[in-house]
Amino acid sequence: MNSIIENQMEGAMSFLYKILIQNSEVQLSQNYNQIDNKYSTIIVFERYISDSRTIFLYAYSSNSLIIIKQHHYKLEEGKVDQYITSVEKFLKDVLEINQHQACICYVNYASVKELNNLKIKEEAQQWLQQTFPKSQIILVMEYQNIPQIPNTYLQIKIPKNTGALLTLLKIQRDLKEDLKAYEEFMIIQINQINETHQMFMSKLEQCEKQVVIFNFLDLIKPIIPREPPEQIEYLAQFLMNLPPSTQLDIDKMIAILKLYKQNLFSQNAIIQKKLNINEYLHLTQTELTIFQDIKNCHFPKKGNHSQKCKVCQKKSKKIKKSSFVCEACQIYYKINVALCAIRCFRQFHLNPEKYLRRKKRTIKIKVEE
Repeated sequence: MNSIIENQMEGAMSFLYKILIQNSEVQLSQNYNQIDNKYSTIIVFERYISDSRTIFLYAYSSNSLIIIKQHHYKLEEGKVDQYITSVEKFLKDVLEINQHQACICYVNYASVKELNNLKIKEEAQQWLQQTFPKSQIILVMEYQNIPQIPNTYLQIKIPKNTGALLTLLKIQRDLKEDLKAYEEFMIIQINQINETHQMFMSKLEQCEKQVVIFNFLDLIKPIIPREPPEQIEYLAQFLMNLPPSTQLDIDKMIAILKLYKQNLFSQNAIIQKKLNINEYLHLTQTELTIFQDIKNCHFPKKGNHSQKCKVCQKKSKKIKKSSFVCEACQIYYKINVALCAIRCFRQFHLNPEKYLRRKKRTIKIKVEE
């Protein structure tokens, strides 16, 4: 399943890249190929979506913040071996992309509370031994429930507001005589990596919001040859990677894609008057300005639990549950307005009162998780 998604993402990214570089002011390569790039430090982290019991794994460059690899899988009940196998394969794939020469820092290893994290931490020692000679893997994990770790690994305890973190890495033989200096150096490195990761997460969350604002899925679906993944987590990768790769701002990138879509589907492309790129750019910036206004800040916000989607309740016999609510509508209407994150969120805001109007009679419906 993930190999299919990776092929979809790679094809779509390459196709959109070729469209965008035609409007870039910088001379760039004609091919979008991450494999040709080599990264000295790669940051890896995991995100757990409890509603769907899905774990997303990310690997990105510490310098450019470009996502190098992304993977997800459904977590089965108590399947510790599934977690260990998936993480090990993911890290090996990342090393292979980088020709087995990189420093990988896993900033939140074993963070899924639903699993036996003690066993996961014990197993980490086994596959750390298999690290490629020209590579280094650093694991950062919570200090609680740490198993007995052999002296062949360097353990560094780093204080944090929410609790101490333990950094674990295999010791290089030539550094054993001066471990204290090496430990001080690693503490500085880990703190810098944590700062970089905070910047990345802030940018990633912003891109996920912009996927909804610009209705990005509907924008690119008619353009690219193959249908892209619908998950926001994957769609945000386009907005994370393409702007730095093409030297374009996000608003200009969206404007170019809108113009390309308009030209592509115009039956009378030669005769019909086409909008100038600057007009589309103005339109895109106007859309963004509207959402930046406090009274129009309609963004999907993750709630504490799932509820029935307001739009699905009106137009579908199969109702999906969503953990996303609109924060602005919650304040205005004084109720939790739960909505599916992409299609229903935009549909609802075209006519909110239509979907908030109560029916006179109750219809039995099937709730789809």
